[in-house]
Amino acid sequence: KVPLTPGRSLAVDRLIHTFHMPVWVDTTLADGAPFRRLMVAQDTGSAIVGAARGDIFTGCGDAAGAIAGGLAARGTFVILAPRRSPAGDEG
Repeated sequence: KVPLTPGRSLAVDRLIHTFHMPVWVDTTLADGAPFRRLMVAQDTGSAIVGAARGDIFTGCGDAAGAIAGGLAARGTFVILAPRRSPAGDEG
């Protein structure tokens, strides 16, 4: 229940990924243009199942629908999470 940002909000499997995590996405758009950017896991959907699935929110309206309709490329996404120190402390 947060406002989604076109091109920055990502739907993920909520049973595997935590909402609000930053995610680096590297894929290709339908026209062949590279799509590489930092996004935020903010949404989920019934078709988003599994650790390696995501859905880019392209916005609302006909133009956004045309972009979203052409997205089905393989890609890579990396979840960015804080690293714990070897001693297990916060510092």
